[in-house]
Amino acid sequence: MSKKKFLWFDPSKEAADHLNTLLQDGPASEDDLLILDPKIRDAEAASKKVQPSAPEAEVPEVVETTPDVIPVTDARAEDPLLDVSSDRQQTRLLFITKDISYTQEGSVAFRRIADTRNTFLEVHVIVLTHKKVNDRDPVLRVFDNVWLYTTDTTSWWKLSFDAYHLIEQQLVFSGGFRADIIVADDPFESGLVGWFVSKKYNRPLQLHIYEDFFEDSFVDAQDHPALYRFAVHYLLHRVQSVRTKTEFQRRAVVAMNPKLSAHTELLPGYYNLEAWRDFVPTYNLREQYPQFKFIILHISSMRTSSHSREVINGAAKLLRRYPTLGLIMVGNGPLRSQLERQAIALGLQKQIEFEPMPEEIISHLKTAHVLIHLSEDGEEDDILLAAATVKIPMIANKSGLAGKLFVDEQSACLCASDDIHCISNDINRYLNENQDRALYANNAYDIVFAQIEQDYNAYLNAYRQSIERCIVTEG
Repeated sequence: MSKKKFLWFDPSKEAADHLNTLLQDGPASEDDLLILDPKIRDAEAASKKVQPSAPEAEVPEVVETTPDVIPVTDARAEDPLLDVSSDRQQTRLLFITKDISYTQEGSVAFRRIADTRNTFLEVHVIVLTHKKVNDRDPVLRVFDNVWLYTTDTTSWWKLSFDAYHLIEQQLVFSGGFRADIIVADDPFESGLVGWFVSKKYNRPLQLHIYEDFFEDSFVDAQDHPALYRFAVHYLLHRVQSVRTKTEFQRRAVVAMNPKLSAHTELLPGYYNLEAWRDFVPTYNLREQYPQFKFIILHISSMRTSSHSREVINGAAKLLRRYPTLGLIMVGNGPLRSQLERQAIALGLQKQIEFEPMPEEIISHLKTAHVLIHLSEDGEEDDILLAAATVKIPMIANKSGLAGKLFVDEQSACLCASDDIHCISNDINRYLNENQDRALYANNAYDIVFAQIEQDYNAYLNAYRQSIERCIVTEG
């Protein structure tokens, strides 16, 4: 039970009332200053009578300009000052995530945080981890202005609470909160922690979404689907700034809460062509599937717009003809179960293998023979560009980015997304013409490096500005 604070027993109110009296009545007189000891007051008065008064020199009148003075009680009632000058030009960022790859030096996530250290004054990363997978110090300063904090949670039910407690321990000093902006990168555990910290310390929260939260198959695959649905609905009706990875996700956010229409944007993208080109594979499809002498690769979100069904139909005739020909389907999308059933229905389950979407796709691209990319989704353009940088020959959708960059039968084989005959013929061409495979791949490589913008600093600035716009949004 909290203690009741009586006004008459409040020292701050007593001091404020005394100050108000002085401000309203003018400066205190000498009598007011010497009321504590009558003997001192009488002695002072006697000395004034004994000493002769000297003629006073003429002092020019000085007109002092002082700002308007108001009582403290009135000042408390005034609106807060909004225009405050500060020499600090950069913001302090708190980033909350459940992606444990942020703790792995050299990972894509770790490099992303490392690269943002020059665009923010401070970066604090809270990683929600369980005790059984957390074998590092809970607080680690990885760069001069980047700190990495990991929870030491014993159960999932304590995960968000432990993260909140860790933030209270590490980022609250003398009642003040260190970060200027809070970013949570999922709409469940991280998002809930970010929301409650945001409300307590009055900091803007931006929610980053990389998940297909609107797909029933994705939600049902979560450990706690009912709680996941509740958290997404709860946050998207309260948060005021959202960033998504794909256009599908952005539309789903706006559909759930139309008020977010003006405050939901796509995250800035950057195509790191040189990093893709120089990446050393950590996974080898040819070693994983030694039964295949020639590997056709398809990577997509496995939605209708990915045209994964057409990929299987286009390859089916050749798969039946050549038992050592394999098709690897990579992705976790909503149509995956239907595609698996399609492969079984065609009797090709031994030659069509399905793999989940990995953290990086470059290893798959570098160890396959041909890529089929028919997607109409702009957010999957990075697959196409990455394939060009690693020099894997492609069969691509002529109406997408490939049709703008490449020339059919010079730098790629281009087909309409529903042209099964074209897809089959182009696979056969690559099977039989090694020279075409090398020529097309080299030409695509040259085109991409000549035409795709690679200003990484511009990307980092766009990323920072996208985050900092939430200050205006919530202000």
